[in-house]
Amino acid sequence: MNDYELVYLIRHEHDHVALEFLMRKYHRFIWKQVHLLGVDAREFDDFHQEGLMMLIKAVKTFNESRGKTFTRYFELILKRQFYHLKRSLPKHQLYENPDFYKGTVHLEEAPLNDPGLNEKEKIVYQAYFIEKQAIANIALQMKQNNKHIYNIIYRIREKYKKMI
Repeated sequence: MNDYELVYLIRHEHDHVALEFLMRKYHRFIWKQVHLLGVDAREFDDFHQEGLMMLIKAVKTFNESRGKTFTRYFELILKRQFYHLKRSLPKHQLYENPDFYKGTVHLEEAPLNDPGLNEKEKIVYQAYFIEKQAIANIALQMKQNNKHIYNIIYRIREKYKKMI
């Protein structure tokens, strides 16, 4: 049976066997798209479930008069949804609240053996790691934007990593 027949059976005859067959047929295709997207392993199952929902949506909305095969139509819907989901996932970032790092080894626990910090880095080190000020406050005090402070914190961490 081809995809057009399966879509017809699912839409008009409400054939659950055809739907199961179509899901098994596209199961590996969905996994391939998840892996190609570079999603974190913890998110694989969620993305696979979303892919199955997109398959059902593709069955409901497919119009063969548009000149696309069902596979290409489904691929388009699937990729768009996966890109949207991936963009909405939380990104790795520095947190505004330094208390987030409680229970881990902190840079402030290490002695301030100067690994070549410049003046701005020393000020940010003192304010962020020792005094636990928020990045927004440090940025206001130094008359810099938040991104600049994030970059300084990143450089400080990298210098300490090299030192260790």
